[in-house]
Parts: sequence; C-alpha cells; structure tokens
Amino acid sequence: MLRIGDFARLAGVSVRMLRHYDQLGLLTPARTDEFTGYRYYEVAQLDRANQLVATKELGFTLDEVSEMLLEGLSDARLVEMLHEREAALMAQIDADQLRLQRVRARLRSIEKGTTMSTSNFTETSLPAVRLVQLSATASSMEEIEPQIGPMFGRVNQEIDEAGLTRTGPGIAHYTVTDAGVLAAAGEQIGDVAPPPGLDVVTLGSVPRALTTTFEADGIEGIQAAWQALVVEVDARGLTPTGVCREVYRETPLDPEGTKWVVDLQQPIE
Repeated sequence: MLRIGDFARLAGVSVRMLRHYDQLGLLTPARTDEFTGYRYYEVAQLDRANQLVATKELGFTLDEVSEMLLEGLSDARLVEMLHEREAALMAQIDADQLRLQRVRARLRSIEKGTTMSTSNFTETSLPAVRLVQLSATASSMEEIEPQIGPMFGRVNQEIDEAGLTRTGPGIAHYTVTDAGVLAAAGEQIGDVAPPPGLDVVTLGSVPRALTTTFEADGIEGIQAAWQALVVEVDARGLTPTGVCREVYRETPLDPEGTKWVVDLQQPIE
C-alpha cells in the first residue's frame, strides 16, 4: 500500500488532484483509514492514474475522461489517441516554428531596411524551361510556403520511382491570380514523358528580368530578399510582370548541400 503523498508523487499529480479524482469516482483509494481519514492506494492503481493523466493531457475535460474510463477505454485505444495527440502537437510546434521564423525574418528586414547594393542585381533574359510539377492556390504566400517543400518532395518521389533523371535544378514559380497566389514546384527531366500524376508546364522565355541570388543557412529570409528585389525594380523605374521564379541551385536537402542558394528571377518591363 502507498500513502496518498507517495502515490501522488509516482503518478505525477498533486494530492489535491487525487482527492478530486476520488470525489468524481475516477480513482478511489484502495483503503481509507476510518480513524485518520488517510487514503492508501495499491501499486496496481498506477495504471489507472496513468490513464487519467494521459486522457487529461489529450485535452479532454474530467467529465469526458470519466465517461471514457467508465465505458472501459482500452490501453490500445488510449495509445492510439496519444499518438494522434502527439502528431497534432508536433504539427502545431512546426507551424509555430515557421511563424517564429517569419517574424524574425520580418524583424530583420525592418531593422536593416529592404535596400541592397545594386551590385547584387543583374538584368538578364530568362530561357524557356519545361517542368514536371505540382501546383496549389492559396490566398497568400503565408499559406503557400508550408506547401512548397512537400510538393517538391512528392514531385521528386514520382521522378525517382519512374527511374527518370533530372536535367537541371528545381524551380518554384508563382503567379498572382484573382483567387490568390498560384504556386508550383517543378523539376526538369528533359523532353521525356512525365510520371503519372504530374503536370507538364513550359515557362516561356523572358526577354528582360531582374535577378538576385539568395544565399543563407536558412530559408526564412527569402521573403525579405524578394522584397529587396522588387524595391530595386521600382528604383530603376521598371515594372514587375509575369511569372516570377525561384531556381534552387543548392539546398540543405541535397546529398551534398549545406545551405540555400536560390536565384530569384523577376520578369520586368
């Protein structure tokens, strides 16, 4: 037998919470001393305590926990629910980390300003490029950014499973539409037939474009680099137009990649 204090310590809850569980009929002491009122628990009751703590961690109220446990929640179902909760929390952490990166990048952009030396920019033409790709539309770049990486992953998986060879760097391109932003993640495989499920798109040649290269350990600063590029376009008395491109020369996801090296290409007129 364990006294309530020892049982609380082992279960990872407070003595007050154990008394509350007792009042609700969720975890009743194995014995209560009729003279002192001391509560005693059996070691085997730790399993029940673990279930209570776990279901509460899932975000359920005590009333809901009571209903589930009284209905006989199995350990297998509890483990399944915990895995689901774990996945949801990890997704939330990833989303929060992405928001934090964007806030930090925005803060650096505001603190440093968006102007860059004109030596960092090159006016050039862009060649036509044939891509196999996946695309998605969202109301803003904030919604699109988390989708680009997974889209590239799916495109490359299809290419690898089809035994095809890439003939150039991956390219993301963006088009502003009435519905928001159309974003695509594409790879170059020459003129061969695309794997099933991938679209084939040819980006036409562009006579004039202003370009710069984004180079950093992390990708979060790329939005500030795009802003700097458009600021430079405006400073030169030009107008951004057409489909802008990101050409991924190197990424940490590459077999020998150590950083992000991305050409930002903005068509102009």
